[in-house]
Amino acid sequence: MNPSTQAILLADIGGTHARFAWVEPGSAQLQCVTAYECAAFVRFEDALEAYLTRLREQAAPKLVRAVFAVAASVHEDAIRLTNFPWQFSRRALQEALGVPLAVLNDFSAQAWCLPALAVDFQPALPAEALQWWQRPAVSAESTAVPSARSIVGPGTGFGAATLTAGGEVLESEPGHVGFAPGNAHELALLGQLWQRYPRISVEHLLSGPGLANLYWANSRLLGGEKSLSAPQIVTAAGQGDSLALQSIEDFTGILGAVCGDIALAMGSRGGVILSGGMLERLDPLLNKALFMARFTDKGPFSQWCTEVPVARLTLPWPGLTGCALYCRIHHAGAA
Repeated sequence: MNPSTQAILLADIGGTHARFAWVEPGSAQLQCVTAYECAAFVRFEDALEAYLTRLREQAAPKLVRAVFAVAASVHEDAIRLTNFPWQFSRRALQEALGVPLAVLNDFSAQAWCLPALAVDFQPALPAEALQWWQRPAVSAESTAVPSARSIVGPGTGFGAATLTAGGEVLESEPGHVGFAPGNAHELALLGQLWQRYPRISVEHLLSGPGLANLYWANSRLLGGEKSLSAPQIVTAAGQGDSLALQSIEDFTGILGAVCGDIALAMGSRGGVILSGGMLERLDPLLNKALFMARFTDKGPFSQWCTEVPVARLTLPWPGLTGCALYCRIHHAGAA
């Protein structure tokens, strides 16, 4: 590594993992990607220092800027992760790094990947970065009108952001919207979950902990009270366990319904993109026909929803890549 090389430091900080990389200015080619478990560090600054130490050991490039994505609200100087007890001051961290620092919401960062899925964007993301679940025929008239696109995903929590037709990213917190059951079984699940929580949000069902909640609630409906973690549920489902399979079926249907609601709320005619490692792990077990049936079951706007492209983003590091593309768009040529 050439220590005279200029570099932009990137971080994608979630409730379970903190991921780091660097890129050269103007590039989206990630270098030295490293992921740490958040639980291994008391403070975010400790994880950051571990990565910077690794770079120094490799004759680190010269940092000229930093862009961090965080699973949190980013409107104040104090950044507090929603689902992990880390917090830091944006101002103090910028002073410690000695370079300009931008802090984005984690899904807002991922939304900056969406322009790079266009054919005419450079550097474009590869076509295989998308696994299509619904790809309607596109008319010449519709391609002439830019449309909003949303990126959505479950993980430690549940997040989404929307790229408007004008190229602005809208941050949102749909994981904390109240959950609305779509059938009698989901109403029964809601009744069980009220034994645990005074208010049931989307994130209580559509996340790693949410899948565990669904498993617990289904077991209660059968007269038991079993608990498994999300990874254990995925393993059990792969072995044919009926309770685990039912929980993943519920997860899939609710995810489809919520994603359809987000498409309607945000006007996402340009597409809904699903993202995250959780969906990658669940992919072989997901009933995509059920997802799309619930996505499009929207009364007078059912036809509208059948015309929305839906795909899963298979890019390995969407948060880090989004940070790099954000910097490319907003700080082109800036040192």
